[in-house]
Amino acid sequence: MSSDGVVALNNYLQDRGLVALLLWDDRQSGPLHAPEWTSTCQLEGKVVGVGHGPQKQKARDMAAKEALKALTETEAG
Repeated sequence: MSSDGVVALNNYLQDRGLVALLLWDDRQSGPLHAPEWTSTCQLEGKVVGVGHGPQKQKARDMAAKEALKALTETEAG
């Protein structure tokens, strides 16, 4: 199971001294035998990424990748 997105996001935020502002909200729905996770990545109270998956780690990874993309586009723009 890959968590490259979470690692990349943490490295990006750590380089900028912002890692302490990162907050995760993980919610599980659906039946126990087939859960669906939704992870929301927030930075300074603002949602910067949302991910869904059958496991919390996959949902977080998807959210982290979305957040990193949004943050780097904002920085470049």
